Amino acid sequence: MKNNHSTIFFLTVVCFFSASVFAESLSKITENDIIKFAAYDDFPPYSYAAKDGKAAGIDIDIGKALAMELGVTPVFRLVFADESLEDDLRVYVWKGHHVTGPPADVMLHVPYDQNLIKKEDKVSFIAPYSEEQVVVAADTDQLGNNPQIMVFTTNKVGVERVTMADGYLLGAFQGRFRNSVVHFQSIPEATQALINKEVTAVMGARTEIEAGLGKAKDDYQIGLMAMPGIAAASWDLGLAVKSSNKDLSKALEVAMDKLIADGSIKKIFNKHGTSYHAPAARINY
Repeated sequence: MKNNHSTIFFLTVVCFFSASVFAESLSKITENDIIKFAAYDDFPPYSYAAKDGKAAGIDIDIGKALAMELGVTPVFRLVFADESLEDDLRVYVWKGHHVTGPPADVMLHVPYDQNLIKKEDKVSFIAPYSEEQVVVAADTDQLGNNPQIMVFTTNKVGVERVTMADGYLLGAFQGRFRNSVVHFQSIPEATQALINKEVTAVMGARTEIEAGLGKAKDDYQIGLMAMPGIAAASWDLGLAVKSSNKDLSKALEVAMDKLIADGSIKKIFNKHGTSYHAPAARINY
């Protein structure tokens, strides 16, 4: 999960900063014909400001699809990630901040995690819509087919700074991979280095890697790799809503169920050049 984005705030319309200091109830959202989404900035392919200045990406398209199901107009605010997810939830979901303004009605791209659900009583974690995975994109010309983790004792592997992949490779096997790790500011930079053969592989979130490689992704072996000791190699993504907005939560869950069942969510991922993986939570959801 990414938690280190730029500090630029983007509003698709000025009315996002309304006089209200609270996330709206479903009845108010319907009455005002506006639902306000928060999504991380500078986080391709999930959410970012396009060249025309408008919010774009997988999560933005999911927000648009949800708004269409609810029959209201979506407004997107691109936000920076704070030092912790708990801070993000406080500022963008249930409380707001005197500098950044009131919270959104819905935050996109939030981990759907049982520990978080138990811990955060002011937030409802709902509607898991995809599973993200830590994978390796390997150049088989350099590493051969089906390389294993120990190849990175002697072969350069690219990672984005301050990510799960970064932390794992620096600490695993008593630091045996440390000298092979090449740091980049973003996954797009890392995948470009892979294309340029500056590294033999890139480790990181599957969706970001596939988007970063673009049309070249078929030239690489992309998949899960056995990583002994990693805290989590996959996690589900969903929505976060203020816990008191129960009607909104229910409406969003119904809408998301429909979008997953009819293939709309999968089509959104594919539209952005990435594969879709259904959330594990949906098995017992």
